[in-house]
Amino acid sequence: MNKVKGFTLIELLIVLVLIGLITGMAMLSMGTADPRDQQKLEADRLVKLLELASQEAITRGEVLGLELFEHGYRFSVVKKQKWQPEVTDMIFKERELLPQMTLAFSRHQQAVFLNKLAVQGVEPKPQIILTPDGEMDSFQISLTMQNSDSTFLLTNTQNDGLVISSLDNP
Repeated sequence: MNKVKGFTLIELLIVLVLIGLITGMAMLSMGTADPRDQQKLEADRLVKLLELASQEAITRGEVLGLELFEHGYRFSVVKKQKWQPEVTDMIFKERELLPQMTLAFSRHQQAVFLNKLAVQGVEPKPQIILTPDGEMDSFQISLTMQNSDSTFLLTNTQNDGLVISSLDNP
């Protein structure tokens, strides 16, 4: 009898898995090498989290807050008439930015001092309050990065809501 020569299905699947892994690792290593892309990604994440937190405050009927730091941010909730870090929902977990990224915050065109990072055990002092009626103060968050000529601005106004814009520095 003639033996049919060829590859088995298992051999083909193993090769496809290996090609997928190698491609995936290559894509991850290339990642977002452009600092501007990393800034845009972080600005988009923060906007989406703020929108989600606003909806969550409405749904829960609770006041939520966002505390910003130079190198990160965390959400908090009022419990027993005190601000507590949000720990029940991992979507709103404390986040640190990449080491070369920096946040700045202003309210009513006045810069607000930000600590470098959150201090564990210290009561949160959120700069942005999200109420159950969907209201949010006007503010501006700027996101800069060491090796980037761009600054991303996250602005909340009564007319436009949350908007991301970018300034390209010469």
